[in-house]
Amino acid sequence: MAGLVSGGLMIIAGILIKQFPPKSINSVYGYRTRRSMSDQRLWNEANRYSALLMILSGLVIAGMGFLLGSSLIILQLILLVAACVIIFMLTEKRLKTMMHSQGGDRSGRS
Repeated sequence: MAGLVSGGLMIIAGILIKQFPPKSINSVYGYRTRRSMSDQRLWNEANRYSALLMILSGLVIAGMGFLLGSSLIILQLILLVAACVIIFMLTEKRLKTMMHSQGGDRSGRS
């Protein structure tokens, strides 16, 4: 049950961010890290990419929750934490790659 709920919440959060992305950098709504908030282009990509990852990982977590049922609830919680860490790591890696591809210029100017 925990896997279905947490997976469902991740799917909903991902869909909300995908459908209603934060337009500008803010400290309330969106994927907020030092790197993502350093530049509008990075902010936009971080929110787009992390929303997709949230939807995908939410589907995996919900599927595992369905398969495991209410047994092994600790395993489902570990899977949720692992998914959050993986989303963070992959999104930050993507942003770092974007920064390097523009020669370290984080201002977003050409």
